[in-house]
Amino acid sequence: MTYLNCKLVITTMTLILSMVISNANAGLITLNNSTTINTLSLSESFISFYSYGSPNGSSANTGFEQESTAVMFLAEYNGELALFTLLDAKGGANATRSANMTLSDFDLSNVILVDDSSESNTNGFNWKWVRCCTDGMVYNIENKNNFDIDINFSSVNGLADFKFLSFSSGYNQPKEHNVGTSFSIQSALIPLPSIASIPEPSAFLIFIAGLIGLTFSKLKILQLS
Repeated sequence: MTYLNCKLVITTMTLILSMVISNANAGLITLNNSTTINTLSLSESFISFYSYGSPNGSSANTGFEQESTAVMFLAEYNGELALFTLLDAKGGANATRSANMTLSDFDLSNVILVDDSSESNTNGFNWKWVRCCTDGMVYNIENKNNFDIDINFSSVNGLADFKFLSFSSGYNQPKEHNVGTSFSIQSALIPLPSIASIPEPSAFLIFIAGLIGLTFSKLKILQLS
């Protein structure tokens, strides 16, 4: 066995081991307990990405705003997870529009941004906006690995569609899921995937460790010779 072959075996075994360990603690985010949702990874803060008032005044400026539509998605930054809600697009409203949004287990202290502080309350949000502007918010999800949030819109005026975005295809091509006025999002720790079917996972890990040790031994013999 050459040095390069030894190095390749070591790298492969290490990757398998790390995958096993990481998958044991992986979190899966779903929509209505069925559809997998992928988050948007940000390189800037939630508030900076929302970009309230710039360039369009009194509005969100994420680029995901849609006319007569409530657009929602999950974003991650610096280890934190937040729910974004964007209502309408600038210039799309011909009259006063409104919507109420409630979230189960809602905590007002977790509201990162709401474009009018008077529009948030102990149960959620009561929005009103006109042609000049949009409305919306950013809400921090404290336990990103284990949550189950029911979301409900009521007293809706001027919104025709409700969409939740998933970013499995990248930033520029999010997948849109029509959710209606009531839906849920949840995440929970999941068990080992295919490896879970093996009767003794611990034995599998020992086997991998043994292969790595054997490879190191052969490498040492080659170096001595």
